[in-house]
Amino acid sequence: MVSRVLSSRNFAIYLVGSTFSLHGLWIQRVAIGWLAWELTQSEAWLGLIALSEFLPTVLFGPFFGVWADRLNRKTVAYIANVASITLSTLLFVLTATDHMDIYLLFGLTACVGIVSSAFQPVRMSLIPSLVPKNLLSEAVAAQSIVFNISRFMGPALAGVAIATMGLASAFALNAISYLAMIAALILVELRTLRSGGEKSHFFAELREGIAYTFYHPAIRQQLLIVAVSALFGRGVIVMLPAFAGDVFGGGSSTLATLTSVSGAGAVVAGICLTRLGAGEKLLRSTIIATVLTGVLMSGLGATQNYLIAIVLVAALGFVLTLVGIGSQSLIQTRVTEAMRGRVLSLWAAVAFSAPAIGSVMIGSVADFIGVGRTTFISGILCSLLAALLAWRVSSTPADDGFTVEPSRPD
Repeated sequence: MVSRVLSSRNFAIYLVGSTFSLHGLWIQRVAIGWLAWELTQSEAWLGLIALSEFLPTVLFGPFFGVWADRLNRKTVAYIANVASITLSTLLFVLTATDHMDIYLLFGLTACVGIVSSAFQPVRMSLIPSLVPKNLLSEAVAAQSIVFNISRFMGPALAGVAIATMGLASAFALNAISYLAMIAALILVELRTLRSGGEKSHFFAELREGIAYTFYHPAIRQQLLIVAVSALFGRGVIVMLPAFAGDVFGGGSSTLATLTSVSGAGAVVAGICLTRLGAGEKLLRSTIIATVLTGVLMSGLGATQNYLIAIVLVAALGFVLTLVGIGSQSLIQTRVTEAMRGRVLSLWAAVAFSAPAIGSVMIGSVADFIGVGRTTFISGILCSLLAALLAWRVSSTPADDGFTVEPSRPD
C-alpha cells in the first residue's frame, strides 16, 4: 500500500516537493488554456497551443532520454526547474502588463514544452533511485495519486486565483511552486543504480534505446495502448475550454470544475493502481480502460447536459489515468536500468504528444462541425482501434526476458 512507500524518507521528501510543483503546473496549464481562449475564441488555437507545449517531447524527448542515462539526473533536474521558474515569470510579466498576444503565448508555451521534455525522463527515472525495487510500482502509483490530486486541486486553485487576483497571478504561483521541488532535490539522496561502464557514442545510444523499445514485446504493447488512449481521450481533455465556453456557456469556473472532476476521477484510479500491482491484472485493466475511453468520449460528445458531462469527464479521468500510469508502471518494472531514461523518454513522447496531436485534429474539425459532434465521432474511432489493439495484445506473447546487447564505443 501507499503507506509502505511513504516510509522511505527520500521518496517522501521528493513527493512533497513534487506535490507543490505539480499543483503549480496545473494552475499554469488552466491559465494558458483560458488565456488562449480569451485571446482567440478558437478551438483550433486551443489545439495549437497544446501542440506547442507537447510537440517538443516528441522532437527532443528521445535525445533528453539519452542524457538522462548519461548525465547526473539531479543536475539536469536543477537546471530544468530554474528554467521553468524563468519562463513562468516571463508569462506573468507579459500577461500582467497586457503585452501578451497569441503568438507570444505560442512561443513561450513551446519553450515550456522544451524544458518539460528535458525534465520528464529525469523525473520518471529518479523514482527507482528513491525506493527499493519491490516498492517501485507502489511509488509510481503514489506519484500518480499526487499528480492527479494536483489535477483536481490545481484547476480549483487556478479558478480562485484568476477570479480574485487576475489571470497573471496563476503564472506567478507556478513560478513559486518550483522552489519546493528544488528544495526537495537538495534534501534527497539517490541510490546509485547505473553501472559506471564505458559509454558509447550519443547517437549509438539513441538508436540502441529505440531498438530496445521497439523490439521488446511488453514495452511496445504498452506504447501502442497509451498512444490510442492519449491521442483521442486526452485530446478531448485539452478541448475542455471549448466545452466550458461553447457547449455549456460557462466561464473559467466551469472550466475549472470540468478539469477538477477529471482530476478527481484520476485520483481514484491512482488509488486503484496501488492495489493492482504490475502483472496480468494491470495489463487487462489498461486494455479495457482504452476501450471505455472511446465509449465515454462518444457519450460526452452526444450530451448537452452539464451534470451528465461532469460525470462523464470524471469517468474519463479515471480510465485515462488507468491507462497512462498503468502503462508506465508496467514499463518501469520491465525495463533494464541502463535503458530506463531512453525508454521512459519514448513513453513520454507518446503520452504527452499524442494528446496535442489529437487536440489539433479534434480542434480543426470542431471549428467546422462543432466540438460535440467531433468528440462523438472520435470516440467511435477510439473504441474501434482499442478493440483491434486488444485483440492483437491478447494474441502476442509479452517476453519480459527480452534483452539487447549494448553498443560499444568505436
